[in-house]
Amino acid sequence: MILNKSFTLIEATVAIFLLTVGIVGAFSLIQRTTAFSSISSSQLVATYLAQEGIEVIRNIRDTNYLQGNNWYDGIGFFSSYKLDYQSSFFPDTTCGGDYLKYDGNFYVCSPDDDAKFQREITITNPEPDKMVVSVTVSFYERGREHQVTAQTEFYHWR
Repeated sequence: MILNKSFTLIEATVAIFLLTVGIVGAFSLIQRTTAFSSISSSQLVATYLAQEGIEVIRNIRDTNYLQGNNWYDGIGFFSSYKLDYQSSFFPDTTCGGDYLKYDGNFYVCSPDDDAKFQREITITNPEPDKMVVSVTVSFYERGREHQVTAQTEFYHWR
């Protein structure tokens, strides 16, 4: 009995098909991983920007306590505003735009719509000694809008 040690055309076609499917699958996995990592990176920055928005309002409140003012001085209720880390009052009319742009050290207000992030801070006053601060940071990545929201409550504790 003589064994044929060569591949037939059908076997070669099946082998090429399986290799192609494997390679395309690997490239698809790499592409999705890259896309996911860029979105994850932007979500992490957005989370920090949301926390920063809360900290700016906390700083205004604490500064009011230290200066002997009403705890809510300089804080506008029932409105949505923009601000950056340099803001010392709320709403900050000196904030120069709707976007947050990285200037090499910090994210600052910018009218440049090429900037990636937008932050909106909403403060409500549901009770006389309570304020609810909600910060939403939105950004576009890969043709979709993504949002990160952080919320906290501040109380008049003095």
